[in-house]
Amino acid sequence: MNPSRISIIAIALIGSILSAMLMINQNNQPTNARNDQLKAQQRAVLLATQIDEKFLVLNQSLKSLAAAPYWQSLSAVDWPNKLNSQKALYQAVGFSALGVHSLANNTLSFEKSSRPGKFLELTEPLKQLYKQQNAINLVQWYKESPALISLLPMRNIDNQISGAMIGIKYLSVKKLKHYQQISQAPVAVINDGIIKATSLDKPVNLQDYLLVEVKLPQKMDSSLWTLVLLVKAPEALSLSIIYLLVGLLLTVILILIVWKQFSATKESNKLLNQCLDVKLSLSDQITNLTNLQNTAHDHDLVDSLQAIRLRLEHSVQQQKALNLEIRKHKENSLQLKRTASDLSSERDDAIAAPRLKSEFLSRMGDEITTPMKSVISMLKLLSEYQLDAEAKQILNIAKRSTRTLVDNLNNILDFSKLDAQMLRLKPSKFSVRELIDDLASELSHFANEKELSLQASCDPDLPSEVLADKLRVRQILRNLLGNAIRFTKSGEVSLYADFVEKDENKLLRFTVKDTGVGISQEAQKGLFDSLEQASKLTNSSFAGRLRLIVSKNLSDLMGGEIGVISDIGEGSQFWFTISID
Repeated sequence: MNPSRISIIAIALIGSILSAMLMINQNNQPTNARNDQLKAQQRAVLLATQIDEKFLVLNQSLKSLAAAPYWQSLSAVDWPNKLNSQKALYQAVGFSALGVHSLANNTLSFEKSSRPGKFLELTEPLKQLYKQQNAINLVQWYKESPALISLLPMRNIDNQISGAMIGIKYLSVKKLKHYQQISQAPVAVINDGIIKATSLDKPVNLQDYLLVEVKLPQKMDSSLWTLVLLVKAPEALSLSIIYLLVGLLLTVILILIVWKQFSATKESNKLLNQCLDVKLSLSDQITNLTNLQNTAHDHDLVDSLQAIRLRLEHSVQQQKALNLEIRKHKENSLQLKRTASDLSSERDDAIAAPRLKSEFLSRMGDEITTPMKSVISMLKLLSEYQLDAEAKQILNIAKRSTRTLVDNLNNILDFSKLDAQMLRLKPSKFSVRELIDDLASELSHFANEKELSLQASCDPDLPSEVLADKLRVRQILRNLLGNAIRFTKSGEVSLYADFVEKDENKLLRFTVKDTGVGISQEAQKGLFDSLEQASKLTNSSFAGRLRLIVSKNLSDLMGGEIGVISDIGEGSQFWFTISID
């Protein structure tokens, strides 16, 4: 191998190793520090939860002690004696000390009587308590130690504040060490950026640590006092500097060696560049390389010239083959363009064919539905004549069948109109309550024949009128109610209308619920999107699926959506929303 290549590889290898060592050393400690900080944050949440739960217990215990009736029956002079009898009780719940303050004689007592003026640290909290007449919880310095302090008002028989009960929980070094065992990190109490207490036995410099705050209970009035976990900050990058200096030194040495090697071949490279002038043709460059190879004395240069000449000769052969391939590709490209044009015409014809069919079926809608409406009208007039029971029953069957046929035809025609993008909405103002009552009255006989209970109701907050396409809303409701009655064997079918908010928009929602057999989760996939199914569709399920697909397209067209909540044996709940102006 060429010495210059060996030097280049050595430079690249040493530089890569030293760079990797430098990057690992630079990133390792900050990464560890970030990981420690994330773990400390998780443990801080756990510690905060435990403190919050303990604080809640302390507050409840203090409220129970303050509400005891004997404080009202005893005079303030006897309160200290009563505190002595409560010592075991308040220590059991977790208080370090318990005191009472008499508003009448301004005396604070902790187990034994204290003279006025001996509670300067609690003067301001007591003033605030009597001013607000409400409980106060705070963290502050008390008797040379940070402490959680709770103050509750005490009332006499006339419900007047007669004093205050004070519960104190010292955040002693022992308690902070207990917190350290829970959080697995040193714990400190900080006031205005100064450490007041810590679980460590040695002095602490805040600049050496990352601080993770432990959230005190929300009811704790404290903006300056903070409970924090101490996470060790990354150390100085002394090893990185050493690696960098060593790497620079070795790199400089290797660069000098390579420079000498490059200087020795500079003249040969100059001659080589003259031979490989891009302005010359490949045949001229090959001729110059042959002449230089015959006169050169450097064996490495001769080998390089021979390799270059062989590559140039190979390039000439490749260029000839490439020109031939280019001509072939041009001919193939012209043929592909002609084929693509033919396929495009066939595709356009194939796309236009079903659309033309849909447009034809949509335009034939009036021709189909007008006679059917006439049949329905004639059957309605016929039902007003006096007929015997059997004829009346036959007439009712004919009316229901024609009504079902009209609904199916409307869905088929609307399906075609939607496919041809010819369906247009016609918004108008209408009453939702009247629409629901009309539908319930119209479909009640279908439900009664199956011995089903049909219920319909509205949210009382619905306005008297809304602006939407009443005909399309009625069509969706008939589709959903028709399916619910058809596929429910026993029980009830209900309809409910209310409002729902989505993305700060108010939508009108209708919900149809039944007690039928339900729909499996697998069958719900594509229920509103396609008539295709793995199993063969029956006539009733095909018509029911068509109603759902048309209903989905109509609800989308009216700015809403449709969905289903169901499970096998649990019945089904279909709902849809529409936008109202």
